[in-house]
Amino acid sequence: MKGLAQALSQALQYAIVSQEVSKNGEAIGFLYREAAVFEQDSGWRFFSGWESDEYVADVAHFDTLPLSEVVAMQPEIKTLLNEQYGAWEWSDDVQDFVPAQDWQPQA
Repeated sequence: MKGLAQALSQALQYAIVSQEVSKNGEAIGFLYREAAVFEQDSGWRFFSGWESDEYVADVAHFDTLPLSEVVAMQPEIKTLLNEQYGAWEWSDDVQDFVPAQDWQPQA
């Protein structure tokens, strides 16, 4: 029953996803979790890692998707979803996500 409750909880949560990932099919290369900013916000933000500052500055370049849909696109992120805070980037060297060393949360 606990697994069902956790799955339901994740299905009701949403994430902000760059359209490079959601529409263009790029793999997630950078992700972070911050404090939620709207009801049912998981706090997760997903990017390909190639977005420019100008791209990121335009809210039209992002979608709000169920967290479960993002996991379906890239199951490798699932192990990070229990993290409460932080940022990770894909490492080709280890073929996994590693903590991002230079990330600072928005103030």
